[in-house]
Amino acid sequence: MPSIKQDPFGKVSDGNEAKVYTLRNVDGNELKITNYGARIVSMRFRNKDFQNTFILKGYQEIAPYEKDDATGAVFINGTAEFNKVYWNVEQITEGLKCSAEVDGKKVEIIYSLSNDDEISIKYKATGVEDVSTKVVFDAATLPEAEISIYDEANSKGKISGKNVYDIIDKPAVVEMEVGMFGYDPGCPIDWIDAGLKNAAEVVSEKSGISMSVFATQEKLQVEEFDGGFAISTSGTKAVDGVIKGQTVYFLKNKD
Repeated sequence: MPSIKQDPFGKVSDGNEAKVYTLRNVDGNELKITNYGARIVSMRFRNKDFQNTFILKGYQEIAPYEKDDATGAVFINGTAEFNKVYWNVEQITEGLKCSAEVDGKKVEIIYSLSNDDEISIKYKATGVEDVSTKVVFDAATLPEAEISIYDEANSKGKISGKNVYDIIDKPAVVEMEVGMFGYDPGCPIDWIDAGLKNAAEVVSEKSGISMSVFATQEKLQVEEFDGGFAISTSGTKAVDGVIKGQTVYFLKNKD
């Protein structure tokens, strides 16, 4: 279980004070989430030289998020209608649970950061067709990143334009490391039962950082972003009116 602390994040134009929550693992790596829109703010990751790098694009205060509907944003049915909502936030064993309701649409997102540097985003919602989070990575930290898609053609190349890929329906193949199967209390991911599938591998040789993407969803969207690139997943089938999904970003330093 990561340690979590709460801090003020600045006043929104409606006069309310936004908050930012920091999840910190045993390596000192940190994931920050704001209650305003349940948006991802930043991810601090120590590279192989033990230098702190900031993997994601984000802002240090709340004001820019009022105008920016893309960076770290949650999309409900493909729209940003929950971005200006103050989500209820609760610390749980897995990490940080954010929940909100708008016009009968109920959404719950659990953000987790494991001691193995896995960012997990778990969704549960009713009254909606789909939920996704656009995670925006900083090209200054991950320069010249190349992506390999887990598909039959094994597509590989530099990230350019906007592309949507099918996530093939095969169980994820993951490295056998301590904590992967729940022995580590800081690991939020049940690789056996979650139904995670390999989606993509992103490698920045210049930075020495790589990232595996796993998902239960059907589609992977990758696009160039101003000063970086964005990844999101979509396509979750409802069961008895409830949709559930999970996306995992597993950060690693290359040997």
